[in-house]
Amino acid sequence: MTLLESLSTDLRRLHDVLDKSLDGLTIEQLHMVPAGHPKANTIAWNLWHYVRTEDNVVRFVLQNRRPTVWVEGGYPERLGLPPAAQGTGMSTEEAHALRLRDVPLFVGYMKKVWASTEEYVKALSPAELDRKVALKFVGEMPVARVLAMVGITHGFTHFGEIELARTLVGAK
Repeated sequence: MTLLESLSTDLRRLHDVLDKSLDGLTIEQLHMVPAGHPKANTIAWNLWHYVRTEDNVVRFVLQNRRPTVWVEGGYPERLGLPPAAQGTGMSTEEAHALRLRDVPLFVGYMKKVWASTEEYVKALSPAELDRKVALKFVGEMPVARVLAMVGITHGFTHFGEIELARTLVGAK
């Protein structure tokens, strides 16, 4: 298996489990603070944050400032959410206040981000994986590391939080 095949497979796995993380949740559970802990993030925030991060990194950073799916689709206005924020640096109060009022619309956005990422990775050449890019919070690194760290590792970390939160909010 090549590095590109591995990245593609792991991103697809991540996207699949994040899609399933919404199964059986009520709107209340989606926005409930797990165990009422003042510093815990809601399922809605975790999912929104990760999808927005992947969209920003894959589109805007890795594709030379290509507009994000978020902007292209008018999702900030349609969902009533911040146009530029992705959750990094957001206060706990702001994170707890975030609401996905139209879950089917958000899921549509999420699936478009997954498709955009998969299309990008599929078109990458092995040489492109070595191209260095600068990320605001982590510095300069090769494209392969960005996809592995900011995509896969970061995504599965939030998936773990979502799975724990599902238990704590009483999801089936």
